Amino acid sequence: MEAVRKIVDASLLASVISLPWKVKDLRVEVIVMPVNDTAESAHCSGVSLKGCLKAYANTALMEQEKHAWEEHAVEKYDTL
Repeated sequence: MEAVRKIVDASLLASVISLPWKVKDLRVEVIVMPVNDTAESAHCSGVSLKGCLKAYANTALMEQEKHAWEEHAVEKYDTL
């Protein structure tokens, strides 16, 4: 995979991409790389990350996760 790197004034990019205000008057490095669409779409074709991450969910721990914050607060502070 070949990448193109170039240092430019951030003001030149304002019409192409939105940038944080902190870099608008600075010189920035732009790196252009091709995207491997097949690998990305094969893993998760949906728009929502919730759907993508569902494959990694551990259903055995879901019940424990419901009360994890309360249990941690009691453990750490001895009160809720």
